[in-house]
Amino acid sequence: MAIVEVSIVPIGVQGTSLSSYVAGALEVLRKSSLQYELTAMGTIITGELDEVWKVLREMHESCFQRGADRVLTQIRIDDRRDRVGTPHQKIRSVLDKLSE
Repeated sequence: MAIVEVSIVPIGVQGTSLSSYVAGALEVLRKSSLQYELTAMGTIITGELDEVWKVLREMHESCFQRGADRVLTQIRIDDRRDRVGTPHQKIRSVLDKLSE
């Protein structure tokens, strides 16, 4: 299972607010079966990598469908195969080490 952080930024749009584009990309994600957490600077997605790739592509394309001329998508993938991990598990591991 992969943990993926994605940030999608439409470029060449009118105005400085991007929230409607983010909402459009998030709507794509909401229709999937993937678990996710929206943050102020991106979205964390958890799931099987093949499904994540498919949804990432649809999220990226959603900005073009809303009129963007250019889209910058940054993706970071933690694909751990020795055990199943979650974003909360990763945080807990660091916090546990802080208290040692």
